Amino acid sequence: MKKKWLLILICLVPLFVFMNVYQVFRYRQVKTEIGFLEAEQQDLLENNKRIIAGIGVLQSPGRIDELAGKELDLKKTVTEGTLRIIVPAGEGEGNE
Repeated sequence: MKKKWLLILICLVPLFVFMNVYQVFRYRQVKTEIGFLEAEQQDLLENNKRIIAGIGVLQSPGRIDELAGKELDLKKTVTEGTLRIIVPAGEGEGNE
């Protein structure tokens, strides 16, 4: 009976050593992958910040006025020349 337990122990020790080495290998592999993903995330955040800043510049009222006046040849209207049409609720919705 002692020989049987000794044989099992002799077989299990290399198995445990191998599992420990494999676990260290996988840990380093995952750690490297996490480093790459964190770098990619940082790049995406910086790109997102640049895009948001660009949107802010493009939405500025001064830029829109300039674009409307110079490129689209639009002019501001005076309130007296504006006609409002108010449609009562329920009309014009296609409920015929």
